[in-house]
Amino acid sequence: MPGEQLCEKCAKERGAKRRVYLHFMWRAGWYCQFLEEDLKTPIPRKVVLPDSAKLLELAERGGYILNLENRQAIQHAIANGRGSVWLELTEEQYQKLRVAPRNGQ
Repeated sequence: MPGEQLCEKCAKERGAKRRVYLHFMWRAGWYCQFLEEDLKTPIPRKVVLPDSAKLLELAERGGYILNLENRQAIQHAIANGRGSVWLELTEEQYQKLRVAPRNGQ
């Protein structure tokens, strides 16, 4: 797994994070799909967002750091109408994402 490797104590202090892949494309709204870290297993919930501001908000709440490089990358993807980012979700966020909504969204 890429990135910093933490000792057990530090990992507990920071809280466990789940890496989730977010793929998005424009289809009369930003259609968002999620995959597990293996990039093969789909996560049941899909989301449609009305505008790019909501897409940026979703990414930032999901742990995507909007530094200059990442902001430019996601804005480029938005301009192209499709893209993807890695999210670092808390266990609570991950569990909410794993539950498919009842209304079929």
